[in-house]
Amino acid sequence: METSLALVRHGQTDWNLAGRLQGRTDIPLNETGREQARAVGRALAGQGWSLILGSPLERAQETATLMAEQLGAATGDAVPELIERGFGPLEGRIMAEVSEEETAAAKDQLEPRADILSRAIPALLELAKAHAGTKIMIVSHGATMRNIRDALAGTKEARGVENGEVLDIDSHRLQQLADELDLVAL
Repeated sequence: METSLALVRHGQTDWNLAGRLQGRTDIPLNETGREQARAVGRALAGQGWSLILGSPLERAQETATLMAEQLGAATGDAVPELIERGFGPLEGRIMAEVSEEETAAAKDQLEPRADILSRAIPALLELAKAHAGTKIMIVSHGATMRNIRDALAGTKEARGVENGEVLDIDSHRLQQLADELDLVAL
């Protein structure tokens, strides 16, 4: 069996509901988020997912655990490279209330998109190598997943990534992108 990788965005938190930028602030799932995690697990049942991992943030870890329970899959160590983008002083702010001027002023304190790819892509390649022949689902975050999705597609989509959304990763395209960006597995 070929190794399969997919990312899934964690379930909803109260900050998601309020439209707040979470970044690396460790906000737990709310009840809707817990049900979303279980629902994703149920929807993926029977597809052979055998390992569910997550970023170190509580919302990702809990989503991974709830999904794994539905799938009868194993969980494992956190994947720190798939943590959310750091939003610096904008974390906790309601996105709709952040002006373009504030975003521009905070630009030097936001994690650059290139840094997200530099940490995430090698980690995904390493997971595929370390768990050859396994179907691996990694619970990640909206901005991190959006950057990976857009880089793999070679275009920038306007839409974000919804809570519970699954992003299948084409392993061949992932390696091609790593080569294009001159990224080396960890």
